[in-house]
Amino acid sequence: MPRPAILGIVLRALADLLLPCRCGGCGTPGELLCPACRPEQPIRVPGCPVAVVAAGRYAGGLRTAVLRYKERGRHDLAAPLGALLAGAAAGFMAPGTVLVPVPSSRAAVRRRGGDHAQRLARVAGRRLGVPIVPALRLVRAVRDSAGLGVTERQANLAHAMVARPASPGTAAVIVDDIVTSGATLAESVRALHSAGWPVTAAAVVAVTPRRPTTRGDPAQVSARL
Repeated sequence: MPRPAILGIVLRALADLLLPCRCGGCGTPGELLCPACRPEQPIRVPGCPVAVVAAGRYAGGLRTAVLRYKERGRHDLAAPLGALLAGAAAGFMAPGTVLVPVPSSRAAVRRRGGDHAQRLARVAGRRLGVPIVPALRLVRAVRDSAGLGVTERQANLAHAMVARPASPGTAAVIVDDIVTSGATLAESVRALHSAGWPVTAAAVVAVTPRRPTTRGDPAQVSARL
């Protein structure tokens, strides 16, 4: 882990000792994610290659908390966000099911001080009592998906992943932080199927509103890298 990331973690730990816990969504003292910022119930996400459930909508306090966790070093928010992910995945758990996190690029891991999806998966796995298997990896460079339309995201991620072979009797539930355009889930499913994995479903923390990101792209919901 880069020194700046380690220093940031140390400073945040010291701050936690001196300052009261504040909600990652609205800043209210007391909880890492207060009841007002937690979604009320999971959401079924249409238009994806497998069944997908999101803990809530990518808006308001939940959106702020995800951004602070993912891009601003609030790794302490992995606990409440991972708990939401566990709730989204709970309905898909069966004997032999494991959680498979979507992979991040090496550059993203360095920038964020670790793999944000794997960290959430570990929290969810502990709560559900199931193993985490990082079976997917990127095999080529991909662009940041922010600002890309649906077709651009699909081209960006096409055949960008490979998966390790599946163990007999094991099935995968793919997990990630946000669902946006469909490209990441589609590529994750393709790579896992190619390696012999049955893919039961996918679970994410948040789903973005339905809207096109570039002219001519259809408005739909799916996944993002």
